[in-house]
Amino acid sequence: MREAVVDQQLAALARRDSTVRAFVCLDAAGARRRALAATGPFAGVLIGVKDIIATAEFPTRYGMDVDDAGPREDAWCVARIRQLGGTVLGKTVCTAFAYPLPGPTTNPHDVTRTPGGSSSGSAAAVAAGFVSFALGTQTAGSTIRPASYCGVTGFKPSYGLMPLDGVQAISTTLDHLGLFAHSPRDAWYLASAMIMPQAEVVTARRPRRLLVLRFPPELPVSADYVGRLEALADTLRGEAIEVNTRDLPFPMDDFRSLQSELCYWEAARILLSPGRVRPVPELQALLAPYRDRDVALYAAARRRRGAYRAQFTALVAGYDAVMLPAATGVAPPVADTGDAVMNRFWTALHVPAITIPMWRSGDGLPLGLQLLSGLGTDRALIEVAQWIFERPPRHCEERSDEAIQPVGARPSWIASSLRSSQ
Repeated sequence: MREAVVDQQLAALARRDSTVRAFVCLDAAGARRRALAATGPFAGVLIGVKDIIATAEFPTRYGMDVDDAGPREDAWCVARIRQLGGTVLGKTVCTAFAYPLPGPTTNPHDVTRTPGGSSSGSAAAVAAGFVSFALGTQTAGSTIRPASYCGVTGFKPSYGLMPLDGVQAISTTLDHLGLFAHSPRDAWYLASAMIMPQAEVVTARRPRRLLVLRFPPELPVSADYVGRLEALADTLRGEAIEVNTRDLPFPMDDFRSLQSELCYWEAARILLSPGRVRPVPELQALLAPYRDRDVALYAAARRRRGAYRAQFTALVAGYDAVMLPAATGVAPPVADTGDAVMNRFWTALHVPAITIPMWRSGDGLPLGLQLLSGLGTDRALIEVAQWIFERPPRHCEERSDEAIQPVGARPSWIASSLRSSQ
């Protein structure tokens, strides 16, 4: 079975990556040898690594046109994956220093559409069936949004749960490691294996109470998306689950700007410091005003974040999860990586978030459901996400079971990978 899965994935890679272009560098033949010889819980599992994460065997270019910008040593997350028996197939495309300038990767569902950014190649590689898992990062919406666009699961753990040693820093208080997988259960299997003595296979847990956040009309969320979320809420109420709806309780100005204020101040001190590889001119121009920005303004933004986190904690008390769109709509054309407005505020609050592939638009493009919960409740969030992921389609009849059907109570990447690569 291991050999069959690896060969199916590499066949899919050979057939499609000339158009998907998920990888910036890879070693297919070497990965096959290593995967078939590996031992451990992830033996035979191919994994993609975002090009902002250091690897010993591949150059790290940070999405830039340079020979080798990063250290030739494994980041903590990569070293841990190797210890578990996983095999790094290659480095996946990311936007330059995670700035939202589109890279070469296309969406596997429609090559005229973006896979999102900045973890573009990681999301596309899982969606196209090239790998079973991929590592990404999120500073605003770089895991949750691409997962929605590409129709896969994207998991952003609570801040600090996954060490970032060896990952190029963008913003010290906003950077998170992100995981792409075929299901919430699979995502937690990898996450738990990396941070605990052994991997956990979670059981889907039926939620008792869910909260739907309703957004003001000035946020550009498509009416179709909102309608599907409302239909899902009605379906869950029909299954005797309490689903309440509340207006977004946070000021819109800060909803859009808080993450940016924190990110740009921190990024200016990281990316514009002497001796570093210079980011693209567009990013340099964006960060330049923050290099001399009054530290008191940055301190005030951190205090606002603390107040909002307390408010969010009170908001979600007693709920198993918050449900909301993972993006503003389907993947836009390749010239645009998409709007992270549905993700950036929650990233700033450090709370766990997950996208599950839930619907298809009228023209067949994925739409993901985003779930949030309180800081440190990652495992409980995964359990609820897995339960929703396994529900019969009903109002979600456009969901593609070929790509995302769960397989029993065990990790599903073997069957999922075989289906996705056909």
